[in-house]
Amino acid sequence: MTNTVDNRSFLDASRIFTGHRALGLVSNHIPLVTRYIPQRKETLIVTVIGNSYHTYGSNKLNLLGVGIAHEDDITCLAGDNYRVYTASGHTIKVWKRSTELCNEFKGHEKTIHLMLPFGLHLLAVDEANYLKVWDINAAEVNFELSFNPETFCISALIHPVTYINKILFGSTQGTMQLWNLKTGKMVFAFNGWKSPITILEQAPAVDVVAVGLASGELILHNLKFDENLMKFKQEWGPITALTFRTDGAPIMITGSSQGHLAIWDLEQQTLVQQHRYAHRGGVTGLKALTAEPIIITSSRDNSLKMWIFDQSDGGVRLLRERGGHKAPPIRLRFHDQLGEWILSTGLDSSLRAFSTVADLLHRNLGTAHYNQKKARRVGLEKAGPKMPPIITFASESVRDKEWDSIAAVHRRHSNVTTWSFHRSTMGEHRLTHQRFVDNMALTKSSATCVTVTACGNFAIVGYDSGHIDRYNMQSGIHRATYLRPDTEKSSELPFTRNAVRGVASDGLNQVVLGVFANGQLNTWNFKSGEIVRETNLEVAPSFTEINRHSGLLAIAMEDFSIAIVEVETGKIVRRLLGHDGRLTDLAFSPDARWVVSSAQDCSIRTWDLPTGTCIDYFLVPKSCVSITFSANGSFLATAHVDDLGIYLWNNQSLYTQVSLRSLEADFQPKVAPLPGSTARSSCSEIEVSETMEEDEQFASPEQISDSLVTLSLLPDSRWKNLLNLDAVKRRNRPKEPPKVQKLAPFFLTNTNSLEAIADSQKESVSRILESSSTPFAIPLTPWAGKLNLAGKPEEYAGVIEELKTMGPSAIDTEIRSLSPHLGGSTHLLSQFLTSISVVLESKRNYEVVQAYLGLFLKVHASSLSEEHELCKRAENLSGVLKDSWSTLQSNFENTLCLVSFFMNAVI
Repeated sequence: MTNTVDNRSFLDASRIFTGHRALGLVSNHIPLVTRYIPQRKETLIVTVIGNSYHTYGSNKLNLLGVGIAHEDDITCLAGDNYRVYTASGHTIKVWKRSTELCNEFKGHEKTIHLMLPFGLHLLAVDEANYLKVWDINAAEVNFELSFNPETFCISALIHPVTYINKILFGSTQGTMQLWNLKTGKMVFAFNGWKSPITILEQAPAVDVVAVGLASGELILHNLKFDENLMKFKQEWGPITALTFRTDGAPIMITGSSQGHLAIWDLEQQTLVQQHRYAHRGGVTGLKALTAEPIIITSSRDNSLKMWIFDQSDGGVRLLRERGGHKAPPIRLRFHDQLGEWILSTGLDSSLRAFSTVADLLHRNLGTAHYNQKKARRVGLEKAGPKMPPIITFASESVRDKEWDSIAAVHRRHSNVTTWSFHRSTMGEHRLTHQRFVDNMALTKSSATCVTVTACGNFAIVGYDSGHIDRYNMQSGIHRATYLRPDTEKSSELPFTRNAVRGVASDGLNQVVLGVFANGQLNTWNFKSGEIVRETNLEVAPSFTEINRHSGLLAIAMEDFSIAIVEVETGKIVRRLLGHDGRLTDLAFSPDARWVVSSAQDCSIRTWDLPTGTCIDYFLVPKSCVSITFSANGSFLATAHVDDLGIYLWNNQSLYTQVSLRSLEADFQPKVAPLPGSTARSSCSEIEVSETMEEDEQFASPEQISDSLVTLSLLPDSRWKNLLNLDAVKRRNRPKEPPKVQKLAPFFLTNTNSLEAIADSQKESVSRILESSSTPFAIPLTPWAGKLNLAGKPEEYAGVIEELKTMGPSAIDTEIRSLSPHLGGSTHLLSQFLTSISVVLESKRNYEVVQAYLGLFLKVHASSLSEEHELCKRAENLSGVLKDSWSTLQSNFENTLCLVSFFMNAVI
């Protein structure tokens, strides 16, 4: 798969980070499209995600390909067995293999909202109610037709089966028209119904189409006789999606704008099942797989689901699901030390885990609910209201498999919930103090920040009342309260108008730090709760972020600055200035050398802490609300305003030279586009087998560069043992001669067996051909004949290429046959040396030529020493061989020297 945006945009905008991929994007309000590919024996599912599209395989519902980003959002999608058609703005693009742009159709003056592939043509309807029929191959308009939107505004179209050259149009006025596109005339006008037509679908029976209305009515209409066959009614509003099973069952499935599915039995004309809340948003796409009891649904809630008909009552159950946040994420944090998992919370009150390795590993830890047990039993929709969104959370993976490892703070709520990453579920504990129940003045207090200690045993929570409490993660019991010195040692008294903006603990559980709204930083002893020191920050803080390995605490200030505090001394060691908007999040690099900050001015800055300067500064299209750095330093993850995706950025400093000079005061940042949904330089799984057409495939050149040595890619068994071929033959020689089988008993013998034994005894007497005393000339082999006639460089190279096709024994025989004693000649020996020299000068087939030359010298060394011409030719070959090896030897020595230096030198 190719990247969805130009990589140069990333390189120009940021020194350090380059776009990698997006996570958590599955579908939007555009209906899905299914395409059956015979070569794969699989149906491909195409969904739209803003300005690009995804291709999923129906076997595992795994992501196969991602389309290239369009200039504008995709407004319409269509597809057939060979191509995918996307409409963006006024342009239609034709794609093959997900990323290969075949053609563009331009000519519409308004946004395109309906498309239908029709053989070698594509029908497109824009918002001006203008129809154009495009010739796909010629990219020309064959037919144009304009409709009056006041009398017939097109809302759906379909090609009825067996109706040649005819298209059925549905309108918002509730009427239908059947047109012949070849003649350009209307065949018939249907009176229709007094409700807008939302969808048209071909029924399994000929001449019958299903018509979905905005009133919730569903009509099975016979086009030939213009009469209604069946009529159904759903009470959930407009019919937004419609399909029929094609595996023989007379079942029709409809979707609604409320996310419900209705399953209808056409024989009994009854409702079989109501599957409520199949999606959290309206069902926009609904397709049945060919000859399978499976349907695919998509929704604007950013999910794609596969359902199977295997219930005893004829209903469906969820088979597979791919989804992301249904509302924009607001908080991100890497969970593990390998950078493979990102925890994310969104405005949908859910907590999700996204894998940076594979999309199939994504998890949904659940939606926060007041009564989690009831929600699991009867469903979220029937269990009452859900909890407010999670605004911040903290996690620690040390005790992940033993008890809950995540503590989450909810908006305007005093209860802190616990979650288990290992079990992928919400925990049973609600961390809160009794004071918030008993004291009427504190009933409206809420938690503002939380941290989990490095050992994973405790959660420390700060409240807007000024209290800081420590809870046990395993039992949920309150363990300690950290008080300021100007208050009485009572957990019942609030700190007046002095909310806690951030809490943190060091890596050894020695101290607890609390940052208050009045600009005070307090440090307590972790066990005793006694205050150790107080630091005046001089400016009101917003939030904090700690790096436990380095003992540094970063504090975002209300004046858009960043204060770096040393935990051990409580002193401010750096103050970073430069942002022009309110800070939204901070992230330390693993070695604590960098701090990455994001602000509401759409900027992302990287600060070098040793020098206290900004070394990288770029802008993003949408304001970043959360940012996090992986523990191994590979990825930076960001979440943005009104965006469902989570975007990964590569850290280029790990694999290339990056300039870390401080930026000039007048530096002008550039906008970096958000990464696409696929990693750069990766290959699409559907690239070869998606189409039936034969296309040219990429072939690597034989020689990438004249300065490089190219190997032959032959297996080692074809050339590595040429010098030891005699030893191999001796080793493989049988130790004993074959023994004649003993004669069977007389009652089992027969004539055929006796004759076979006699023949074998005759053959075993001697298999050696007696040499004749009469001399005769030995003819040259075909290979030796080509070598004898070679005179051009390409002919010499062809001789070596033919030798590569032979086995070790054949190569040994051919090289030995060059000897004057076995029918060869001095000229043949000279020709072979010339062919070796030509191939060495071309720097191709380097390893096999060395093996052939070694065998040649082993066999014909005495013949070379006897002929002056051959000695001179061998001397020239030695010079060529030395020149070709000197370059490799120099590179090897340089590499070994550097490796030895890095291993032994003290840096």
